[in-house]
Amino acid sequence: MPYTAAPLPHNEAQRLAALKRFEVLDTESEQCYDDMTTIAAAICDVPTSVISLIDEHRQWFKSRHGLEATQTPRDQAFCAHAILRPDEVMVVPDSTRDKRFAGNPLVTGGPGIRFYAGAPLLTAEGAAIGTICVLDQKPRELTPMQRSGLAALSRRVVEQLELRQLVSRLELQSMSDGLTGIWNRRAFDRRLREEWSRHGRHHQPLGLLMFDVDKFKSFNDTFGHPQGDQALKQVASTAQASLRDTDFLARYGGEEFAVLLPNLGNDGAQKAAERLRAAVERADWPARAVTVSVGVAALVPEGDFSGNTLVARADQALYEAKHAGRNRTMRFVDWPVHA
Repeated sequence: MPYTAAPLPHNEAQRLAALKRFEVLDTESEQCYDDMTTIAAAICDVPTSVISLIDEHRQWFKSRHGLEATQTPRDQAFCAHAILRPDEVMVVPDSTRDKRFAGNPLVTGGPGIRFYAGAPLLTAEGAAIGTICVLDQKPRELTPMQRSGLAALSRRVVEQLELRQLVSRLELQSMSDGLTGIWNRRAFDRRLREEWSRHGRHHQPLGLLMFDVDKFKSFNDTFGHPQGDQALKQVASTAQASLRDTDFLARYGGEEFAVLLPNLGNDGAQKAAERLRAAVERADWPARAVTVSVGVAALVPEGDFSGNTLVARADQALYEAKHAGRNRTMRFVDWPVHA
């Protein structure tokens, strides 16, 4: 038996843009959304409830209560029909008696949907990005109070998405360096913990470069702080251009920078360091030539090592590069022996 895929909303491009701005697709589960699907199921007295977000090709579930699947094709999605009337709660009392859904694989196979009700998630710009919906394997209706409750929850879901977006923006601002626009020390510390854990799980090396601008105090004293700020901005942009997309550049403090190099051991990290150093040396500098010294270290996270060990090793290598004459890269070999 055939079923009917929902047509695209008239504002599909705007709707998809609004959905993508929330940056929520394929994220981990979050308790606040799980609480809402639990409440929806309880209010409507059904076994299943989901928060469904509709992108180009699928409906993806930010939260699901009583359902194992994490997504379905968009052409099978009841919610793709619900978003066509964004100011209404769509109710399907018995899907087997509705020609749009009678032959739908979600009806004829698992999870065997008979009853559906979905309240669209309507953003401030009028885009229905998905629904909070409830499902049952037997026909039923919603009371007026249940409809109102589901609609109220849809508004709370949108408010939570907007709050999540705001927090994400504020967090991004707090982890960006105001001068250079790259990540700051706080962001570096957090990413180091994440990458250290990830590389440890997969037994892969993690590389780190620590570099700073040679004789930067002299540069500031000669040309003034505004020129020094411009130099730091250019160092950051030049370094970024020499790195891979997966590398993580941060301003570590003052004229010192750090670069995390996922999946690079000592040899690969040394090559990355030399590319960065040479790129800065070759750059067109308006005041005077600027160079950097680079310390290199790499470790496979294991045993008694920590991310701080990697930082200490790269910092020691940077110290040696500066004392060996500057404008060079040095790899950590061993700690100095003091008599």
